[in-house]
Amino acid sequence: MGWIIVFAASATVFGQDKPATQPPARPEKPLKVEDRRPPSEKMASKPYTFTRRVVQNTVTRYNYYYHAKLKLEKVLTGINSQRQDNYNIFLPFYPYTVEKLNLDVNELDSVIHKASVAVQIHDPRGRWIDDCYLLVGKAYYYKGDWENAFTTFQFINTKFAPRKKSDYNAVVGSNQNDLLSISSREKEKTWYARQFRHTVARNDAFLWQARTLIEQNKHDEAQSLLNILETDPYFPRRLDGQLAELQAWKFYKQGMYAETIEPLKTALKKGSSGRDQKARMYYILGQLYAWKGQHDSSMTAFREVIAAKPDATIDFNARVQIAKANTKVNGGSLEESIAALQGMLRKERFIPFRDAIWYNMAVLCANDDPERAIGFLNESLRVESANMFQKTLTFKGMADIYYFRKNYRDAQRYYDSTASIMGPDFHDREVVTARKETLGAVAEKVQVIHDEDSLQQIAAMSPAMRDSFLVSQVAAIKAAKNPPVEGGKKGGGTSARDNATFNISKNNNNAAFGPNMEGGEWYFYNQTNKSSGFSEFRRRWGNRALGDNWRRSQASSLLAGNTNSSIGNSTETEGAEGTEAPSIADLPADSITSTLLASRLPDTPEKLETSRSRQQDAFYDLGKLYTDKLDDTREGIHTYDSLLLRFPEHPRKVEVLYSLYAWHNKLNHNDQAQKFKNQILTQFPGSQYASILTYGLEKKEDKEKTQAAAAIYEAAYNGFRDGNYDTVFVLRKVSDSTVGYSSLQPKFDLLEAMAIIKTRPDDEGKAAIASVITKYPGDAAILGQAKAIQEALERRQQLTEYLTNLEIKRDSSGTAMVDENIRIRYPWQTPTPNLPDSLALKAKADSAAAVANVPPPAPVKPVTPYQLGDEKASIPHFVVIHFDRVSKVLIDEAVSQFSKYNSEKHASQQLQTSMYALTPNEIMVIVRLFPDENKALTYFDEVSRVASETIIPRIRPTDYRLFIISRENFILLNNTKDLEGYRKFFGNNYITE
Repeated sequence: MGWIIVFAASATVFGQDKPATQPPARPEKPLKVEDRRPPSEKMASKPYTFTRRVVQNTVTRYNYYYHAKLKLEKVLTGINSQRQDNYNIFLPFYPYTVEKLNLDVNELDSVIHKASVAVQIHDPRGRWIDDCYLLVGKAYYYKGDWENAFTTFQFINTKFAPRKKSDYNAVVGSNQNDLLSISSREKEKTWYARQFRHTVARNDAFLWQARTLIEQNKHDEAQSLLNILETDPYFPRRLDGQLAELQAWKFYKQGMYAETIEPLKTALKKGSSGRDQKARMYYILGQLYAWKGQHDSSMTAFREVIAAKPDATIDFNARVQIAKANTKVNGGSLEESIAALQGMLRKERFIPFRDAIWYNMAVLCANDDPERAIGFLNESLRVESANMFQKTLTFKGMADIYYFRKNYRDAQRYYDSTASIMGPDFHDREVVTARKETLGAVAEKVQVIHDEDSLQQIAAMSPAMRDSFLVSQVAAIKAAKNPPVEGGKKGGGTSARDNATFNISKNNNNAAFGPNMEGGEWYFYNQTNKSSGFSEFRRRWGNRALGDNWRRSQASSLLAGNTNSSIGNSTETEGAEGTEAPSIADLPADSITSTLLASRLPDTPEKLETSRSRQQDAFYDLGKLYTDKLDDTREGIHTYDSLLLRFPEHPRKVEVLYSLYAWHNKLNHNDQAQKFKNQILTQFPGSQYASILTYGLEKKEDKEKTQAAAAIYEAAYNGFRDGNYDTVFVLRKVSDSTVGYSSLQPKFDLLEAMAIIKTRPDDEGKAAIASVITKYPGDAAILGQAKAIQEALERRQQLTEYLTNLEIKRDSSGTAMVDENIRIRYPWQTPTPNLPDSLALKAKADSAAAVANVPPPAPVKPVTPYQLGDEKASIPHFVVIHFDRVSKVLIDEAVSQFSKYNSEKHASQQLQTSMYALTPNEIMVIVRLFPDENKALTYFDEVSRVASETIIPRIRPTDYRLFIISRENFILLNNTKDLEGYRKFFGNNYITE
């Protein structure tokens, strides 16, 4: 109370102007500025006492780092079991791929958050801050966020570099005693210290930084960092195993298998990887030794896999690899290895791997005894197993054996089964898909040939025999569609496959789609039959949605036919033009009659010709498939020999003969090759193939010869375009005398024919173009142009009369854009042309001329009726850029550049830029729409100044011309195609700068 009284008294003396009841005023102090620094920076400014050190390290480690680490380990638990490996090829170095881990991103974000909070709220001088940063980098790494992961590891290496000079052997990045040191020095510790004391996370961050670079395929940068760490005198020995493991992984990922062996051995010796990863690396080491042919070392490595006591799968496969290697070492034998595998069949612990054991027995003897291997593979298919990956390998093994034995039909079935069950990561997925498609096409062609043969044979029978045969076929097909039920099990009946002509399904009772089941085993207990049944259903009916009466609702699909039914693909439905009949396989059993089957037979000359045409096309395509896709030249030769034997007048006989010549030449069958060469030269002397055989293949043409021929042709072509037709004839002779035959010969012949048309009578022109068509029947480009010219010559008079009488009428609406209403149909393109009778007119003119005894006057050349509009009127205009001998690529670029220029310089005018082909050789770029002539001329003058430098600098100014044109004149130009006439009109009537 004394203090209170004194305080009150002082208030009376010094605060006379204030009531005694109020407290005295304190002296004012300056306000403190709010400290907005992060908590970690505030803590860093405080003394780092022993008590503070203990508290901060303990809280950081056990409240944050420990829980974040546990969460990350929980996320990564079980990633080793996410992949089903193929142990018959090189194993992936790690049992996972970061991009395909599909880890819980939210959990990884939680790890990042927890570790980041530890960094933000704790003293940055604590021992566990760098470990928290390392956890953040690892979480980013497992998310596949390489940029943030690398940045985090790099930050650790910079932020936590030693600060005391004594901690460095030398300045970072410098050399001392030829050694470069970047690591943080760690003291050698006792066993107790290594277990319970903190280690520097910065050295671990170097390895994770290299790991991130390897994931990004930046192998050179990763190798540079690993080389420094390998020679760093202060890099801790505890990380030597991890360093060697990264070095081995980098080489292994690059396919440098020989270089992988030594660092992998070091990693196994010094590393501390878990049991499963150690077993995997020993397995890879055994594979590498086997790849190098060091089978003794390979067997030793695989025995180390077994000694590591890993999971049952890799243990089993290591034993299989030992059996395989035993066949190649001194003293080993095939029978000994097969006996070892058969012994594994009798052991209970290998029951889950019985299908794989049979498969590997087949692999051992596939090269020496394919039939025995097929037997083993069939045993593998009979094993009840849910391992679809092994089932895929077995199907592919069966397919490969048939493929290399050139049994393509069976190979196709097994590749089809393989494709139906293989996963998206199957290592030979592309090979299986390609072979399946190719062999499917081969099987289809073979089936067409076989089916048409069968149908033709049936059609050639006597009526009585044919009727009897068709009745038996109807009974067989109905029996196959409705098999009798015996003892609750489907079976019996006549198989549709036994009927070569009217078969329903080629896949019934086929081992390629699963083995036949014996006894009372239920269908759905067998995975092979389930998968093959699903594949077959999808092949026949497609991917159908579940629903009632799906067959009725999808009735339209019946019209698509079925490749397995020769009847369905043989003829078209009568009365349904252009539509194939439903296949026999798709029709209900009660609708199949002998009359229906008889209607599908080629029993008329037209149907027989169609059937034979199908066979010819199938033979031709089949030969190409054998040689081009399957590289089976002998089978291709056999196919084309059969084609010429059965159809000696094949429409593409010259191509068939040339193919046989080339294939025999490839196999060094010189006599046969010469035989077919003589046939081509004798029977088709003017063909392209005869020219190739005489002058050599175009692809072997000398480069200098090609350039010389191209230069002469370019000069001749320019002369033709400029109207100097005599130049074409002169340069043609120069080319023949100096260059000889070249790859440009077809183009020269066509150009010469066009020059003859321009300078000589019609008969000579027609003969010249007909000669080109006869000479180059296989050159699609030349043949197409020649035929177009020939058609124009035949219709020249008709076209002239049509254009003479053509009347141009403007659209009454006046609102259509110019290039939206510019169309012309020639007389032969109109079903009912409204033209005068040209023959009657010609007869009338001839009679009048005969009466007057005066030759008829030459027809007057029509005058292009271009007109100038009223200068004061607002007549829409276009600005046109016409290109002369400019490539399509540069013209497309010009359209793009003009559009860009207009959007930048004339945005308010909303100009549109487009390409327009007046004729196939007259290409223009049109800029529209200008409201009147003056605005169009202003734009024309502007573009004329800047085009060559700013807009289209890649195109020479001599290769294009600019002009403006009104909408009406453009319509006339489009109809008359008289571009030169309009240029003169433009030059005489428009004034430009």
